[in-house]
Amino acid sequence: MGRVRKLNDSERKSIVSMFPQLGVTETARRVGCSKSTVQRVWAADGAGSADAQGACPGASPPDEPETTAERLVELRGMLRAALNDAPPQAVAGLAREYRATIEEIDRLEGGDGGDPVAGALDSIAARIAAKMPPP
Repeated sequence: MGRVRKLNDSERKSIVSMFPQLGVTETARRVGCSKSTVQRVWAADGAGSADAQGACPGASPPDEPETTAERLVELRGMLRAALNDAPPQAVAGLAREYRATIEEIDRLEGGDGGDPVAGALDSIAARIAAKMPPP
């Protein structure tokens, strides 16, 4: 078993600030700790904190997203984090869902729907899926 070290306040704050955008794997890599440590710190310090929710100190927590566009933007963030931590066999499905979410956001916002990141993710997912044995 590895040696356990205590995180300092700066490392804990880094985990709380990075985790929502980067996900478990990337946060753990950047801070230099295990994935389980990131999850434990987030559960203890970050899940209900004002900083993690993007609110000002002393402000009430933000309400649930009300519009379809707000819900889709929230879903896009969750899918992005899930893609960071997904096993190879799940990437193709998540990439399709991510792309569909991006396209729906663009449609609602009147955009052109041309997201190069989603296209690249779909391309990667298709290559991974092609190499995998059939279920």
